[in-house]
Amino acid sequence: MTKNLLPEDGEESLRFENELLKIKLRAEFGAINIGNFLKHEVPPEVENEFLKTFEKVELFLRSAESHEEISVYDFAGRPVYLSEKDLNDEQVSIELNRLSELLIEKKIAFTVLSKISDRLIYKFVTEDLFKALTLKVPIPGMTTHFIYDELQPINEYDTRRTCEDFMEAFFKNDFEGRGRFLPRELIRNLGDLNNFFHPFENFRNLKYEVLDADVTSTECVRTAKVSFDAFISSGVEPIHFAGEATFQMEYVDDDWVVISAMFPGMQE
Repeated sequence: MTKNLLPEDGEESLRFENELLKIKLRAEFGAINIGNFLKHEVPPEVENEFLKTFEKVELFLRSAESHEEISVYDFAGRPVYLSEKDLNDEQVSIELNRLSELLIEKKIAFTVLSKISDRLIYKFVTEDLFKALTLKVPIPGMTTHFIYDELQPINEYDTRRTCEDFMEAFFKNDFEGRGRFLPRELIRNLGDLNNFFHPFENFRNLKYEVLDADVTSTECVRTAKVSFDAFISSGVEPIHFAGEATFQMEYVDDDWVVISAMFPGMQE
């Protein structure tokens, strides 16, 4: 009589299966750290799904068909669409929703971080995303994800982030501590900024909102509503500034930089 070595308890049986899967994946794919979830206790059913998905992906990536690519447009079945120039604003939104749902059905998704209109997003989908390449045979259980702001380096989101980084760096006098370098040597009115900055001991209560703008070329001007308190010295009432800040920007060496900035309180 053959003795059943598997635990009878469902959860324990699944844990046992998971351990066998780990041994198999380590032996076949060299996945040494597979299943190591640090200090987090992962339910066995979640771990089981993860391990099986990992195995499917690894098997797929080792197959010849995993390297064949086609355009997103062909992959989506070559859907019929109109140029954004031939649609009014309402029609653009309707068609954008239709194409987005069609792509989701095909396991193609896209994200837009920039604050832009439906018309610009529709134009991106039909003129750029449709030309992008994707795997002819998708990875099992996976959705291919595209990001507008990566495919379109000239975008609103990156200029907005650069303005925010610039303000944080300027008022903290820390141009290298914002996660990426902000080149001061490219700022054409650096002297004016220094003349405004140095009379004060520090700045506090910085608040800002970068206003919406279309960014379509390698040069742009962004504006922001901004307010802050400037302290001359401790014990002295701070000076409150509020108004509009202006940033002239250029796209240099694959990145956006501020080449001129004006804050409330500076002389035009």
